[in-house]
Amino acid sequence: MAQSIFSLGLGRSFGIFGALVSVFTFASVASANEFTLKNGQFRVGAATHGIASAETGTIDANIEWLMPALDFGSTGGFTLHPQIGADLNTQGRTSAGYAGFAGVLTLPGGIFVEADLGGSVNNGYTSSPPAGSNRSELGCTALFREAFVIGVPLSDRLSVMAMAEHMSNANLCQPNNGITNVGVKLGYSF
Repeated sequence: MAQSIFSLGLGRSFGIFGALVSVFTFASVASANEFTLKNGQFRVGAATHGIASAETGTIDANIEWLMPALDFGSTGGFTLHPQIGADLNTQGRTSAGYAGFAGVLTLPGGIFVEADLGGSVNNGYTSSPPAGSNRSELGCTALFREAFVIGVPLSDRLSVMAMAEHMSNANLCQPNNGITNVGVKLGYSF
């Protein structure tokens, strides 16, 4: 039975995520109503790599540190965090390290939405990858990175997130073939 590369990769991402949840489920027993990202969060996850690109069908391992929020006084549930992270491709395609800022809006019940903006560096090809390598031409080694995250607390320290991220050069280099990843993360708050 034929299965799309996207659904196969997303299935793998959820399988890896399920294993992570089982490892960390009992990390905290307090109420999710006390959940906060103010002091930062360490995250691990998996993503389907390179959707709709030459690199599609592979999986990235993701690791990220959302640093403590910058102090702007009372902001009504909005926090701004410096962040660093890496997407490590498990099948030898493009991997990237990134840094930037994450704007997080925490809603009632601890559900949060996050928008990330920053830059990344990668080990991909800027042009002319070898024939048959299934690698994208990214135009530049340094790219812009944007991401969107929706998270749900499992306890006062543990949360699960769905994420989508895109890295490209905004036509500053040619070609401008970006990389889009979709996946899941597990976060542990401090």
